[in-house]
Amino acid sequence: MDCIDRTMNRGAGMISFRNADIKDYMAAHRLWMESGGIGVTSKEDSEESIARFLERNRQFCFSALDGDRLVGVVLCGSDGRSGRFYHLVVDPEYRRRGIGHSLVSHSIEQLKKEGICGADAVIFRENPANEFWESEDFRDRTDLKYRDILLDEDNEWLNRDKRPGDHDGLK
Repeated sequence: MDCIDRTMNRGAGMISFRNADIKDYMAAHRLWMESGGIGVTSKEDSEESIARFLERNRQFCFSALDGDRLVGVVLCGSDGRSGRFYHLVVDPEYRRRGIGHSLVSHSIEQLKKEGICGADAVIFRENPANEFWESEDFRDRTDLKYRDILLDEDNEWLNRDKRPGDHDGLK
């Protein structure tokens, strides 16, 4: 199901929204790498992995475009029980125009249509976007401790220099 005809008039022009597509990968990857708030790894964020993710979750993932220019993208997925937001980025030139809100809203709308009752987002503690997520009514779960496991020692950070903080498990 494509959501092609969703548009908004914000600032410099019309922003259109549609389901994300692998053809957006290069522009999205550039935004992720430059953002500093998104951890990009060599394998999980490869074109092959993102293509596989979109095959399974395309209905929850959206791109924002100004003409042909990708200005925002959200990767969201579901296991059939709950939803998870993985990457949300808006081009710095287009921030504070409601694009991030619209991307998240489109994903939440689709999660609800599929009967999903809740979703989460894992955001680096030092990421200034935490304020955005709070404004979207995502709670800070101080009762939880996030844990992960490294399954592939060759999976490397690609943009570690763009963000503060560290993760001992990734090179």
